[in-house]
Amino acid sequence: MMLYEAREIPGAELPVITPLFCRIFKTDISEEMLAWKYGDGRGRSYGIFTVEGELLAHCGIFYRQVHADATPCRIAQLGDLMALPGRYGGVSRSRSPFAQLIQKVLDDLPAADNPDALAFGFPSDRAMRLGEHLGLFSSIDRMWELQFSPLPTDGGGDRCLDLDFDSSDFIHNVDRLWRGMADDLGNDLLGVRDGCYLRQRYGSHPQHRYRCHLVRSRWLRRPLGILVTRLDGEQCELLDLVAPRSNMQRLLTAARQQLPAWGAVTMKLWLTEHHAALVQHQADHVAPLEFRIMANPFSSGNRPERFANRWWLTGGDTDYR
Repeated sequence: MMLYEAREIPGAELPVITPLFCRIFKTDISEEMLAWKYGDGRGRSYGIFTVEGELLAHCGIFYRQVHADATPCRIAQLGDLMALPGRYGGVSRSRSPFAQLIQKVLDDLPAADNPDALAFGFPSDRAMRLGEHLGLFSSIDRMWELQFSPLPTDGGGDRCLDLDFDSSDFIHNVDRLWRGMADDLGNDLLGVRDGCYLRQRYGSHPQHRYRCHLVRSRWLRRPLGILVTRLDGEQCELLDLVAPRSNMQRLLTAARQQLPAWGAVTMKLWLTEHHAALVQHQADHVAPLEFRIMANPFSSGNRPERFANRWWLTGGDTDYR
């Protein structure tokens, strides 16, 4: 009878996940990326091992400060979910290594700053169906992709200015706009997007290079919102927005007017279904993505539907590789 051990992987042992990561995701992961994800208390890594020490499956959690029904808490985002193919990967069984590992992660979630054991993630369609089959995942939302074409500018529109992540006024500029967003959206489920978060998430990324932009009104120079973008060839991906809902359409218009200056001919935005409906009339194309958003089925007194269709999530919340 094969025995398994599901346990947390200490920071010093994190490179043990690298071979499995390369095998499953067909790409390498550096020690810098591992430290960015899991270091300094930002996350925890879990694995399930054979008695010989072979890693069979892995699940990481990345802690996110959120507003849930206007209450601050720190919840867990599941990521780096992978299982070894083959005879150990009889993953559809309730006592499989995969099932035991996810159950261990969910059992460890309750904490003083997360008493309801809230969690979320973006598993692949296959992993989502598997988690639902095992009773370990609940689907509460879906990501949509919106695509936008450039807009001409007549010189009278809102201004879009570059904002350096390391500038002395970065935190101040982001935080005042974040407060407006939190007041507007905080009664749903909203990940904190203050200056410290944006600087660590985007400005300190060891692999990708992002740009941050401050959008101001043309004449009064009133701050309207923050955009975070990344250029991939001639496509601009809008990873994040920080603004109250009333300013979102103006931010998208300002970004579309900037696309030629950024060297892009199109722009895409990933957004949760409910919030995508607010801006989809501006888009040239709107379509659901494969990714459904999972929740811990044992959270909120076994009522994960408490936050169904109430997440504000963008591509920046999913972009962890």
